[in-house]
Amino acid sequence: MFDFILLADEGSGNFPQWVIWVILAVILVGMVLLTIIPQKKRQKQQQEMMNSLAVGTKIMTIGRLVGVIVQVNADNTLHVNVGTEDQPTVIVIDRNAVGLVLQNVAAPAPVVSDAPAPAAEEQKSEEVFAEEAPAAEEAAKDSAAEDTSAEEKKD
Repeated sequence: MFDFILLADEGSGNFPQWVIWVILAVILVGMVLLTIIPQKKRQKQQQEMMNSLAVGTKIMTIGRLVGVIVQVNADNTLHVNVGTEDQPTVIVIDRNAVGLVLQNVAAPAPVVSDAPAPAAEEQKSEEVFAEEAPAAEEAAKDSAAEDTSAEEKKD
């Protein structure tokens, strides 16, 4: 009945040394693959982001400055407006200083239709808020009334 335990005990000390090396090699290769594959993926995404930089793209630098690209130079520098349109403040940064693309120029423009659908949606949302506000006020009054009645009963 317990023969499998005896067999396991007999072979446990005689593990071939090459099996240990194979296991260590598999673990080492697995660790290398788990570090290299995500790194390559991040590098590819970073390169795609750098290639998509164009005039008008809204970016955030690695120093957390937010601005719009106004000029792209051949020497890997960018002129970025970090001010407003009325009072521009243009800085020159290296292309590698871009940390994040916030709004890409190549994004499709919103479709403008002739129907006044957005105005109707705004009116509906205003009506919903107008209906919710009195309901919230009534609920607050009811809970306040319950609190005062509970306090009166305690006295």
